[in-house]
Amino acid sequence: MNDAKSDLQVRRVAISPGSVSVLETAPHVRPAGWSRLQVLACGVCGTDLHLLHGMTMPTGAEYPVYPGHEVAARILEADPDADLPPGTNVILHPLLPCGACDPCKTGREHQCASGEMLGIHRAGGLSDELIWRSDRLVAVNDLDPLLAALLPDAVATAYHAVERAALPPGGKLAVIGAGGVGTNVLQISRALDPSSQAVAVVHSDSTARRIAGLGFPIVQGLAGAGRAVRELAGDMDAVIDFSGVAAAPSEAMRMLRRGGRLVLGAILDEKIALATTYSGLVTREIEIVGSYASTLADLRAVAELAMSGKLPLDGLVSHVIDLDNAPEALDILEQRPPGMVRVVVTP
Repeated sequence: MNDAKSDLQVRRVAISPGSVSVLETAPHVRPAGWSRLQVLACGVCGTDLHLLHGMTMPTGAEYPVYPGHEVAARILEADPDADLPPGTNVILHPLLPCGACDPCKTGREHQCASGEMLGIHRAGGLSDELIWRSDRLVAVNDLDPLLAALLPDAVATAYHAVERAALPPGGKLAVIGAGGVGTNVLQISRALDPSSQAVAVVHSDSTARRIAGLGFPIVQGLAGAGRAVRELAGDMDAVIDFSGVAAAPSEAMRMLRRGGRLVLGAILDEKIALATTYSGLVTREIEIVGSYASTLADLRAVAELAMSGKLPLDGLVSHVIDLDNAPEALDILEQRPPGMVRVVVTP
């Protein structure tokens, strides 16, 4: 791993529509209230692919972007009165909320309409170093940076979805789509309540083998999954969908008990249909909720779970790529070769 380059040029990945490159740029100047950070590892995810493909940019952001929002780092510089001093290993919550709007004031800062995103509005962690606001850092002690880098997005997002599911003690949960986020949903539900029961609905043979190896019962294939899940484990208290497949919510409806809750977590622009009538939703009192991203409290919670050993993260990182070869990381993510789970880039 290269030393942080405070007095030299900093390598930084830049993305424009259809183009990704590794540049050398001047290091950023650290303002008061911010920390300068040496990147230890940075995850690559679907948002980075969307950026490469030319996504519609949120207000205040423009190309080129300097991506990377799943960051594990070490503090190099901070204010003298900062809560976390230099030398602390941290992860970054990827949102800078405004702090003034109603969502921010009520603990829902991830719903802030004017917040800035790491790796989109602000230069991200696919780099040697970066700066980030000190109050958005969470200490992770000696947690492996390759695993810690997964916490800010894929794991914290999963934790938020489990919280939204509001499972009763010993409850039954079905998870549709067991990629990186879906796998974390399964593991988090078990870590929070070992008496709970979770079933995974998966697509590929490789995912089926991986999830079965973690000790979770599986149903393979979405068609008919509603009936198959009920036959395997009974009616579900909640279903969490991270599959990104428009037909999934209808199958999820067939899994739920009366009064159950469907949590939709995938980002999908297609219209969906539900396998029920208006009256069916009313009389069964089914709840349908969205789950988006995470809060700082969610990130602190998953950091505690990971550091305590209650949340196993082994096996989630399938590919580790050097920063100079970051375009290869995006290629792997695009191609999704057999056995791919998460791709992490290291300086």
